[in-house]
Amino acid sequence: MKRKTLFLAMAVMAVLSACTSPNPSFGKEDISLVPKPLHFELGEASFRFTEATKLVVREESQKKAANYLNGLFSAAAGFSLETSAADSDNTVVFNTVAGLKKGAYTLNVNPDKISIEASDEGGFFYAVQTLRQLLPVEIESADKVEAEWLVPSVSINDEPRFRWRGMHMDFSRHFFKMDEVKAFLDYMALYKMNTYHMHLTDDQGWRMEIKKYPLLTQKGAWRIPNNQDTVCINRAVDNELYEIDPSNYKEIDGKRKYGGFYTQDEIREIIAYADERNITVIPEIDMPGHFKSAIDNYPYLSCNEDSGWDTVFTYPACLGKETTYGFMKDILSEVAEIFPSEYIHIGGDEVNIRSWEKCPHCQKAIKENGLADEHELQSYFNRDIERFLKSKGKKLLGWDEIVEGGLTKDATVMWWRGWRPEAPKKAVENGNELVITTTDAYYFDYLNEGNPLEKIYNYEPVPKGFTDQEAGKVLGIQANLWSEWIPNFKRLQYQAFPRMLAVAENAWASNEDKNFDAFNARVRRQYDRLDVLGVHYYIPAVEGLDREILMVDSASVQLNLAYPLDGVDVYYSLDGSLPTRSSIKYTGPFTVKDTVKIMARAYKGEIFNDLKSTRVVRTEYREASQTIPQSRGLKRYVVAGKFKDVENLVPGANAKWQKVDSVDLAEFKGKANFNMVFEGYFNAEEDGVYEFETRSDGGDLLYIDGQLVVDNGGWHGPRKRYGKVALRKGWHPVRIKYRPSDQPRVIKVWYGVQGAELLPLDSGVTGF
Repeated sequence: MKRKTLFLAMAVMAVLSACTSPNPSFGKEDISLVPKPLHFELGEASFRFTEATKLVVREESQKKAANYLNGLFSAAAGFSLETSAADSDNTVVFNTVAGLKKGAYTLNVNPDKISIEASDEGGFFYAVQTLRQLLPVEIESADKVEAEWLVPSVSINDEPRFRWRGMHMDFSRHFFKMDEVKAFLDYMALYKMNTYHMHLTDDQGWRMEIKKYPLLTQKGAWRIPNNQDTVCINRAVDNELYEIDPSNYKEIDGKRKYGGFYTQDEIREIIAYADERNITVIPEIDMPGHFKSAIDNYPYLSCNEDSGWDTVFTYPACLGKETTYGFMKDILSEVAEIFPSEYIHIGGDEVNIRSWEKCPHCQKAIKENGLADEHELQSYFNRDIERFLKSKGKKLLGWDEIVEGGLTKDATVMWWRGWRPEAPKKAVENGNELVITTTDAYYFDYLNEGNPLEKIYNYEPVPKGFTDQEAGKVLGIQANLWSEWIPNFKRLQYQAFPRMLAVAENAWASNEDKNFDAFNARVRRQYDRLDVLGVHYYIPAVEGLDREILMVDSASVQLNLAYPLDGVDVYYSLDGSLPTRSSIKYTGPFTVKDTVKIMARAYKGEIFNDLKSTRVVRTEYREASQTIPQSRGLKRYVVAGKFKDVENLVPGANAKWQKVDSVDLAEFKGKANFNMVFEGYFNAEEDGVYEFETRSDGGDLLYIDGQLVVDNGGWHGPRKRYGKVALRKGWHPVRIKYRPSDQPRVIKVWYGVQGAELLPLDSGVTGF
């Protein structure tokens, strides 16, 4: 009995000792590393940082990483880590070893020492970023906080997949302050991203001081508010995430103008700040298109000395005048002197060549240089600028349009047009290197709902069909934050996070053994860190209010989140007021009996998402037909010819109908010179509000009981439209008219009870 008591006492003491140990152990669930390391092992116990901890630094290549780690502790812990050359316990030891891949590192943490090995400056820096993520989230605090500065015992071997791990910001459409740029660079450093693309000039504003041409910023940096500003102002009525920063307005010549720019000294400050974080800054000076902010003030640059918009794009600079080439090179000389980056981005996208077709200067240049057309004229310009940049020790970088008309193999291409898959193949076959930044996944000005985290994570950047040699031409990936609808830094954070983490992961980690659920679990544990950093990240959208709600006597309203996330609650209002955390908290489906406007948004602490709203509209039931169909399916009539309006499609008295089981193109896919009319009856299985949705290219109209329910007319590419109608139980006449586009691709129809999943409209619920 005494032995048993003694054993229990010893066991209790052991447990108590473990609980009060200065070096407790961690579980895998406590650790979230993004991007995922190549090799990771979790050990027992942990390392504790104290004021006595020292950094063992012996070489210049280790200092940047050591300084960054020291800066984190100075701010958050209130103490600095002394540097030492002597290796001992309670130290972080930086060791240079030969043979590791650029950016690779090993990190070994045990209770009395942390060892970091790398072959270059980047490797040491990325090891510190991993250490940063292993530390408590309080390490991100800009002010002193109390915390236990523990790091789990781990063994990590890690290296990046791609050389180029980039983020882009557009300063022309809307401008961002120096402290906002620096904050963004800190976010990039945290997730091991190493390339910052600054889009500094465009039609809407010139954002970098050029000393030889002072009007570029004196006047070109300021504009009368435009249609992009107006859209943001209108959206800001209900959503402060669209508010334009008032400090970016200035009174000029008696007019209130929007703008801003960086002096060359401020640019140098940004470059230095980025360099401390192992980030290269790439400047973009867009030319010869998107050049309105320059042409406005130096009109001799255009073909006819006009500045403005033609159809979709602005007039470009004239490529038949020597003054244009001199102007561009003067600018690039100042840019090349300031930016130490290997690349200078010249844009080259969306150039309106129509003015060149009429310009005698451009036509003369085409003829004298033996060029085939205006595309080759732009390539002639690109090659001339490329030779000039090479004389400055720089490489030319441009959007994928620069492939058209021919390139030298030394130019580098950013593939952005996902709908032009031939562009990257053409580039690598020519010997050009590639950065993948397509609309398919990496355009972060697109809403999170349209370009979600899972889609970005699962996107493979190396195009299908690339050989191993061609894949080796892919430098890496980059996400772009075009700022037409991003008027402030909080909105930029909302658009960038958490999607930026998927880009960081795919740019760094191997593409083998990818698992979105595991990745998403790590992302969710990153939110606490982002909270300390003050990031207003995206939280799941409220679903259920994207379409008008019809009501006969009453309607049940069900709201959902696009995906579950801990700590997120939905609040709504029924009186048209903006929902706050003081509004009605959503706990389950609710019933409305009046015509009201419902507004809802989700909150996670102080973070909120875009407002969702709809109206509840009263309607009446449409009575069922007395006709009982004798056959299942629909009848289809094909009308030859072209119709100006889809409404004009009317079957004649002698129309030849054909039985079909569904609404689709069937054997007519890809053909031309035809139109379709589908007729029959739809079976409403119960009294209720029914929703119908069509998807077509060209145009379609859907009628129920002779009433237009879905208006998807006009002339358009593939798109969806919906409509709702209250139907009594029974059979109701249905008619669908379809006028295809010049390249017919789709006509589909779905139905469902309001709020339920939509199903194909086929012979299961139709007859004639």
